[in-house]
Formats: sequence, C-alpha cells, structure tokens
Amino acid sequence: MEYTSKITVRYYETDQMGVVHHSNYIRYFETAREEMMEHYGVPYTETESRGIIMPVHAVHCDYIHPARYGEVLSVETRLEEMPRSRITFRYNILNPDNVLLAKGYVTLAFVDVSRGKPVRAPRFLTEVLEKYINL
Repeated sequence: MEYTSKITVRYYETDQMGVVHHSNYIRYFETAREEMMEHYGVPYTETESRGIIMPVHAVHCDYIHPARYGEVLSVETRLEEMPRSRITFRYNILNPDNVLLAKGYVTLAFVDVSRGKPVRAPRFLTEVLEKYINL
C-alpha cells in the first residue's frame, strides 16, 4: 500500500543557507501519513471518534542529502504489513530530480482512550487496509 504526497519546502523550515532543518523531515512524515490515511478512507478523526488514539512509539530517519527552500518534495509513504497492536509507516523523501534525500519510518501504537491501555488495531481500520496491503 503506497501513497505519494507533494510538499513544498517553506522558508521558515530552512536555515540561513536554505537547507531544511532536520526536525522538519519528521513533520513531512506526519503530513504524508495523514494524507495517505485520508486518501484510503480512514482519517485520524475517524479513529479518534471511535475512542482510539495513535501515539508515536518510534521514529527513525536517515538523512542522505539536504532538501532546500522552494523544492517540491515527493514523500512516498508505504504500509507493508497489517497492523497488530502497532502500525509502521515507511517513507522515502525525494527532491524534484528524484534524488533520495531521506528515508525512515514511524511506528504508532493503538491506545483505548477511555482505559488508557494499548489495544489491537481496530477492526474498521484493518478491514480497509486488507483491501490494499499485498500479503
């Protein structure tokens, strides 16, 4: 299951040399993840309205080349396996010349808001994902 988002690097995300600050790549991951889930019909608002939140469990990013002010980046987001108690999104960020700038992953847990306890992936989410993830 894949989705590609386009993100334009804004001036405030860069240093004086026009290079993107490393912390913004994690924001790009999050923006792309939100767009992907919305695209496939399971926006975060749906999950939260059903009493499930998805806090970050782990984040990893390998920085390969810098992104620069004004570039339109392609953020490729992939889900490679069905979630259980956690869901892992993998990312590649490319510049307009298709040069790989960064790659990484984010793992989120599923937590029942009312009990504050980890739970398995909600069925409504796995039913949607089963249609798209190649097992």
